[in-house]
Amino acid sequence: MLPKKKEDWYHPLWEAMMPGKVAYEPFTWQEDLIHIPASDPLKHTRMIGACGRRSGKTTAIVAEVVREAFTERRDSSKIHRPSMVYVIAPNYELAMKIWEPIWELFVPDHGPLTQLKKGHDKQRKIIDLAHGGRIQAKTADDPKSLQGDRVTAAFVDEAHDINEEAWANFMPALTDSKGVLRAIGIAKGKSRFRSYFQRGLDTNEDRFNAFSVASTENPYIDPQELELMREDLTDNEFKQQYLAEWAEDDGQVFKSNDELFDVEDWQIFDGPFLMGLDIGKLNDYTVAYVVDIPTMSVVAMDRFSGLDYTVLVPRVTNLFHSFACQTIHTDASGVGEPVVDMLRREGCSVSPFKFTNQSKAKIISGLAAEIEHKRVHFLKNDEQLRKELNLYEGKVMAGGQIRYSAPVGYHDDCVIALALAVEKAKKRRNTSRGANAGSYLTFSESEPWMRRW
Repeated sequence: MLPKKKEDWYHPLWEAMMPGKVAYEPFTWQEDLIHIPASDPLKHTRMIGACGRRSGKTTAIVAEVVREAFTERRDSSKIHRPSMVYVIAPNYELAMKIWEPIWELFVPDHGPLTQLKKGHDKQRKIIDLAHGGRIQAKTADDPKSLQGDRVTAAFVDEAHDINEEAWANFMPALTDSKGVLRAIGIAKGKSRFRSYFQRGLDTNEDRFNAFSVASTENPYIDPQELELMREDLTDNEFKQQYLAEWAEDDGQVFKSNDELFDVEDWQIFDGPFLMGLDIGKLNDYTVAYVVDIPTMSVVAMDRFSGLDYTVLVPRVTNLFHSFACQTIHTDASGVGEPVVDMLRREGCSVSPFKFTNQSKAKIISGLAAEIEHKRVHFLKNDEQLRKELNLYEGKVMAGGQIRYSAPVGYHDDCVIALALAVEKAKKRRNTSRGANAGSYLTFSESEPWMRRW
């Protein structure tokens, strides 16, 4: 194969598109896999890339948006029409990460490409170009807004998190324009992004092309920094997010944890301590875990159901003060709000946590990483926690998100309370190491949480 000539793939507008109006100089992988000459047989209309975090995908996408914005394509009626470029991401925050660099190229008075702009609409995220083309940012959390337009190019960032309804709405817009799709994400989930990736691996597929790029392909990333990131992730998460590998999972979230149930004597721990609390709703259990911050070891727990708040609060308060806990990390919304107010009146420091699908996934995956790296320890006889950890599931939903829960008919109160405690302890571990939490009381075997060891 003859070497590529720069004039075949490098667009003239890239000469001034980087900050300071300097030329864009792509990494080797960007040049080889994304910036493909139009004459190259690999220039498929559907390009699907699984890329590691910080590999340089966003900069490459911005460069290709500029190229496509000034590329006229013949539609099905053989008529040349101006470009209509969509920049799509799962939500507003993620869309802005790719939209803002594009905006800075065209909109400011002294932007590198300002002279090519005709107008703009900040609220609707639109840039109209002097030659009649348009660039517009869209989000998949409003799937219906993706319908209707004749799109010449769609650039999808964080494509693994795009929901099925969004894909179904914007893909037909590429048909009559013979438009191109450039979808980039991490190797995660079983959404349409994954199925398109698999099609791109098929050598008999003439429309799709797929590639994988690890974070190490960015020459400015220190491999040692990546190894530090590995410590905070499960093995599968690291493979997906940094090695661009599709790591299969059987749905079980917490693995190989039996040896971590090794805490027998709470008195060997010096603290400081904190508490994770899951407040029971209706027939659920209320669970409190006290964790030794420096060693990430559970030293006490209590689990009960059916108690009125006037009984629940003193019981939790007693455990909190007995270990001189720094704080209680708990859900402060809904049923938890009055409990939090009552705990504070009893002298307990409370750190509120807001549960959403995303925040729950974060603390659960964080707990899974601590377990996988064997950095946490549990009470030896805590059979309820052992059971919940072994049963806990992660199911991939439409769009690639993972929903974590116990199987139907089972409880997850211990898992949630533990995840809350571990998440807060991780944040405080470095500052708390070596601190002295002060003296604490000696318990009798009559205390309810002592009987649960």
